[in-house]
Parts: sequence; structure tokens; C-alpha cells
Amino acid sequence: MVAHGFGDLDQDLWKNKIRGINPFVAEIDGKPVGYADVQENGYIDHFFVSGRHPRQGIGKALMAVLESEARQLGGAELTSDVSRTAQPFFHSFGFEVVEQRTPVIRGVAVPNALMRKVLKGSHASAA
Repeated sequence: MVAHGFGDLDQDLWKNKIRGINPFVAEIDGKPVGYADVQENGYIDHFFVSGRHPRQGIGKALMAVLESEARQLGGAELTSDVSRTAQPFFHSFGFEVVEQRTPVIRGVAVPNALMRKVLKGSHASAA
């Protein structure tokens, strides 16, 4: 299957990227409905929930897993480059905007924000 407008993407490169981030996958009835990852430095590179499954707690469950994983890795914070439409969701979990940005990706300006959440109880929150 090729996503509309992305037919020229290297599918093997994409598969290797997903395997490399080691994502957590949410499933309903054995079918994937979302996935997310957190890197060792606390950066959330991918966070996706199927538009066919809105408001079912999938994003909330994924965020809880990411925060738990970050704590286990000894992280003091979570960060992510978040689309404008997802910023309210991340804000509801305690993320704050650090900087608004407009990177150009594949020739298209994509407004987003670097968002950050200090993990309570971490050494960084005592500063």
C-alpha cells in the first residue's frame, strides 16, 4: 500500500526507520490503531492514532506508556516537534510550547512547535 502523495518515498527506508525507533503499538481486536515512541533522550519522534478511532483513550494510553518508559530510562523531560492540530492534546498532558517553528518538508511549510514536559520527581524539575 502506498500513501497518496508519498509514492516516491523509499519503502525499505521507512520500514527500517520504524523498526529503529522501536515503537509501542496500540491494538484493538488485534489490529494496530496507533503507535508512538520515545527515544533515550526523551524525544518523541512518532505519535500516531488512527482517525478511525478517535476519543477512545488510545492517545492517552500511548502517552502514559511513553512517560513511564522515559522515567525508566532515567529521563528528566519529554520533548517533541508537535503539529498545530496536536498541540492541544500534548498541552493536556503538561507539555508547554518552547518554540513555534515552520520547517519546510519535501517543499511544504509545516507549522509545528517544539514542546517540552518536565517529568515530576526528576532532578530537572528541582531547578
